[in-house]
Amino acid sequence: MPHAKPAQHYHDIDGMRSVLMFLSVALHAATVYAPARPWITSNAQRHDFFDWVIFGLHLVITPTFFFVGGFFTVLMLARRTPGGFLRNRFMRTVIPLIAIALSFNMLEHYLRWNDKTGGTGLMRWIDSGGFAQIWASGEWSLHLWFLVSLVPMFILSAIVQAGIPKDAAIRAAALRMVDRAAGWLKASWAFALFVIVLGAANTANFAVGSEVPGAYDLLFPGFQSWYKLISEFPFFVLGVAAALSPSLLERLRTWRAWMPLAAALAFGLQPYSDPDQGFALGMAMLFLNQLAIWTLVLFLIQFFYRYFSRDSLRTRWLADSALSMYLFHHCLVYIYGRSFTQVDWPVALEWALLTVAAAATVILFHETMIRRFALLRLLFNGKTDVAAIRKAPGFWQSFGLPGLKRTGGDVSEAGGKPAL
Repeated sequence: MPHAKPAQHYHDIDGMRSVLMFLSVALHAATVYAPARPWITSNAQRHDFFDWVIFGLHLVITPTFFFVGGFFTVLMLARRTPGGFLRNRFMRTVIPLIAIALSFNMLEHYLRWNDKTGGTGLMRWIDSGGFAQIWASGEWSLHLWFLVSLVPMFILSAIVQAGIPKDAAIRAAALRMVDRAAGWLKASWAFALFVIVLGAANTANFAVGSEVPGAYDLLFPGFQSWYKLISEFPFFVLGVAAALSPSLLERLRTWRAWMPLAAALAFGLQPYSDPDQGFALGMAMLFLNQLAIWTLVLFLIQFFYRYFSRDSLRTRWLADSALSMYLFHHCLVYIYGRSFTQVDWPVALEWALLTVAAAATVILFHETMIRRFALLRLLFNGKTDVAAIRKAPGFWQSFGLPGLKRTGGDVSEAGGKPAL
């Protein structure tokens, strides 16, 4: 490939993923106090601010995860055969997804059902129609639906890698097209137009996808709908393109002075479409929604490259613990959120304490269990490196010592030359 490089590590992109996984704790803690989410717990203390927090963070967190997923997919396929890539993704994604679904996710579903019915017992819940519906409807995944969506994207990537020869003309043509597009993005006005085009493309994607017969029905029981699968696919595709083309990645990372203001407006205004708006206004709001999402995602890419692209003990620890944080925190938010229904503290204080308590519990569990026991590390992190991670600095060492200079050590799934 013309862009082949020695192993390179993208600490900014890995760090972006890690920080957003930690930020998800605050997002889900806000659901306890958001008027639009009264089903999370029976807490009567609610404030519109938390709806604003939830809807704002939803604009950026999940789409960014899909961009990162596409980016690292290319880098992993550069170092593995398609079969090896799928085995790696099975271990790193499917095994933790199944493990958490059968444990903490089921515990949360049981607690919700128990709270709703007044406590009638575990076996009665398992025998109920509600238990079967959790699995048939796909609700079993809770906050981890994005991992479910990533699985077919990984499979598709492996098929493309295996089915199209590396020297195929279509590969070279696609790469030339991406490089040529990147060349047009040097000027700020061109980049602004690029963001608008991305928003329009997403709007068209939704509009066309909604017309597919049965688009909103589950593809099969327990999975997801076609509409949900395609909704995040453009972000995955841009991640793939950025990994394939260093010139495009450079353009995406280039700091634009107007982007912080644009991102602040996008997060503050939070445009969302509504079925009651009518077709024309609804489509316009959908476009503004997608424009806001792309603005926030691209701003984060620039922000993390500008301020968080260096290797350090902290970034290594964050990268290692991020999956644990995302897997476990949701159930803990519900458990602690239930306990806060018994107190009458200021709602902002409760939210802060709930966020800290859930995150601290996951950190404690990660440090004392996931990093220490091979079976738990495999089940909940999809890794088999427990012997090595035991020797690595833990939380207190990582945040109590000065940062490392850039060493080129393997921090994440980055590295290798683009291959997809």
